[in-house]
Amino acid sequence: MKDQSSASAALNALLAPKSIALVGVSDRAESYGRALDRMVSEGGFAGRVMRVNPRLAAQSQGRIAASLDELPEPPEHVVLSVATARVEAAVDAALAAGARALTVFSACPDAAMRERIGDKVRAAGAALCGPNSMGFHNITLGLRVTPFPVPLDLRAGGVGLIAQSGSILGALMNNDRRLRFSQAVSTGSETVTTAADYLRWMVDQPETRVVGLFLETVRDPQGFIAAMEAAAARDIAVVILKVGRSALSARMAISHTGALVGDDAVLRALVHRLGGHMAGSLDEMAAMLALFAQGRRATAPGIASIHDSGGERELMADMAEDHRLDYAALSPATTAAIQAVLEPGIAAENPLDAWGTGQGARETYTRALAAMMADARVGTGLYVLNWRGNYYLHEMHAQALGDAFGQTEKPLAAVSNFSRSDDAMLAGRFADLGIPLISGMQNAMAAVRALHDHGPVSRFRAPEPPHPRAQYWRDVLGGRDWIGEAEGLALFADFGIESPSHALVGTREEAFLAAERIGGPVVLKTAQPGLSHKSDSGGVKIGLATPQAVAEAFDDLAARFQGDILVAEMVAPGAEWSMGAINDPDFGPAVRIAPGGIFVDLIDEHVLLIAPFSAAEAAAAIDKLRAGKLLAGLRGRPTLAASQLAHAAAALSRLAWDLRDTLAEVEINPIIVNTQGAMAVDAVIRAHPS
Repeated sequence: MKDQSSASAALNALLAPKSIALVGVSDRAESYGRALDRMVSEGGFAGRVMRVNPRLAAQSQGRIAASLDELPEPPEHVVLSVATARVEAAVDAALAAGARALTVFSACPDAAMRERIGDKVRAAGAALCGPNSMGFHNITLGLRVTPFPVPLDLRAGGVGLIAQSGSILGALMNNDRRLRFSQAVSTGSETVTTAADYLRWMVDQPETRVVGLFLETVRDPQGFIAAMEAAAARDIAVVILKVGRSALSARMAISHTGALVGDDAVLRALVHRLGGHMAGSLDEMAAMLALFAQGRRATAPGIASIHDSGGERELMADMAEDHRLDYAALSPATTAAIQAVLEPGIAAENPLDAWGTGQGARETYTRALAAMMADARVGTGLYVLNWRGNYYLHEMHAQALGDAFGQTEKPLAAVSNFSRSDDAMLAGRFADLGIPLISGMQNAMAAVRALHDHGPVSRFRAPEPPHPRAQYWRDVLGGRDWIGEAEGLALFADFGIESPSHALVGTREEAFLAAERIGGPVVLKTAQPGLSHKSDSGGVKIGLATPQAVAEAFDDLAARFQGDILVAEMVAPGAEWSMGAINDPDFGPAVRIAPGGIFVDLIDEHVLLIAPFSAAEAAAAIDKLRAGKLLAGLRGRPTLAASQLAHAAAALSRLAWDLRDTLAEVEINPIIVNTQGAMAVDAVIRAHPS
C-alpha cells in the first residue's frame, strides 16, 4: 500500500501544481508543443508557467529557457512534449531539476524503457501521468495540460473523470456542456500513477460530487479498493464503465462456477459491494454523472414523472418496471392538490400527463410537479418532454421546471424522451441552475436506478479472527490440486455447511456396513480422482434402499471407475441450488449463488457476492432472484428453508476467505433446500497449485 500523505503530495504536484515547465514548446504549426503551449497559456491557470526549448531559447527574449537547469526556479511539474527517443533523458533531467510530477505524451512503446522510467520516478517519490497520455484538465484551476484542443470556456463543476482512453475523455468534454467537470485525466499506460491514485486524490477534493471511471483494467487492485472505500465514506458516487471481459474458464476451471464467472463479473460484484455503480454505455455513464452531480439524494424509493403525452408516460412506466423502479402511490392529499390545478377530465395520476388545452400550463405544471415532489413517498422526480430549444412551449416548461426545482430539495431532472432531441442549449441553461437534462429515457432510468441504489455501505471485509479449523485445513490441503468429495464434505461440515452422513469404501462389504450405519436409502458415487462432474458420466447411483441395490451399484461403479466409492445419505427432495466460490487473483474470493442441478446451465440467473459476507446479505441477494420466489412457497408449494441456504452461502464465503491462499475454486451443486434445511450433497474443490 502506498503512503497516502506522500502520494497525495505527489498528486497535488501533478494535478494542482504551483509551477509547471513545458519541455518541447514549439513554433511549428500543428505541433504538439505549440498546441500544448496554447492550451496551458489560455486556460486561465494562475500558477507560474515556464518553457524549455534549446532551439528557440536564444530568440525568445527570455521567455523560453534552453534547459530545465536554466529556469528561474525548480518546477513542481514538468510536461514532456518530446520525441520518444528523447523521453528517458528528459525524465532524468526533470527529476534532477527537482520535479515532483511529470506528464509524458509519447507512447514509449518499448516496455523495458517504460520500466526504467517508472523505476526512476518511483524512486524519486514523484507522480507520472502517462506515458501515452492525452494529458489532463483541472478546470477548477484553469489548468489544461494537453496538446489536444478542448473548449477553454467549459464551466467548472463537481464531476471528476478518469479515463483509460483519451478518446473517451475527448468525447465527453468536447460534445456536451451539461457535464460540469472539476478534473479530467487521460491516464495513459499508468506506468507509475494509476487510476486508483487519481480516484483517491479526487475524493479528497472539496468540489468533487461524483467521479466517472472508464476502465480497461485495474492495475492496482488494493489501491482501487482503498479509493472506493474513501469515496463511500464521503458519500461521493463513483460511476464505472468497464470494457474487456475474460472468462475464468481460461484458467483451467473445473467447476461450473469457475467456467461461468468472468473477471468482469467479479469486478462488478466488488464495485457493488463498495458502493459504486456500473454503467452499460457511455450515454448511461454521462446520465449517471449528471444526476449524481446535482448533489441531492433520494429520500424515498418511489419515483414521479410529469409529461405532456399519454403515450410517453406509458412508455416511461414500462421502462421503470424494466429497471426495478416503482412509481410512488401518491397520498390522498397530494392527489387532491394536483387535481385542483388540472383541467377537467384529466386524472391526477403518477406518472402524470398534465397537458389539456394548454391554458395556464405554466402554473399547472409548476404546482402539480411541486405537489408530487412534496409527497413523502416520492424520492426522485422527472420532467419528461421532447426538450428542444427555441420553442415557445418548451420555454414555458423550462420556467415551470425551474420554479418547481426551487421548491424541493429532492433530486429532480429533465428528461428528453428521444436521445437525439435538440436539447443542448436548454441543457446548458439547466446546468447553470443545477438541474441535469438527460437525453433518452433509457439513460434516465439507468441513472435513477443508480441514484436509488446509492447509500451507505458497511465496512469492507471487517477484520475478525479466522475460523478455528482454518489452519488445519490450510495444512491438509496446501499444495494439492484435486480434493476428493469425502474430504470436501468434511471441510464443509467444519465450516458450518450441513452435509449428509457419508463414508468412503473400497469393498462391497464396506459399502454394506456404511449403508447400514447411515440407515435409509443411500447414494453411491465414484470417488475417482479428477472426475468433477460424476452425474454426466454415470458415476452416481441414487435411491439404494436394499443390500442388493447397494451391491449392484457398487459392482457397476467399481467396474467402470477407479478408486474408492462414496456411500452417502439420500437427502429428502427439495429445490436444487448451487453455490460456488472462485478466487480472483486481483480481488480475492467471490461466491456465486444460483439455481442448481441441471438449471445451472439452463437458467442465466445468479448473484455474485464478494466474500466474506453475512447470512443477512446473502438472504437479501437471494430474495432479488426470480428463482428465490420458489423458496417462499410459490403457488401453494411448501415454504423451504431459505434462511438455511443463506446461512450456508455465508459459511461458504467464510471458508473461501479464510482459505483464499489455499483454494482456487469450490462448488456445491446441488445444495438441496427442503422444508428442514439446506444440505450440500456434492463437493468440487481445486486447490492452488504448489
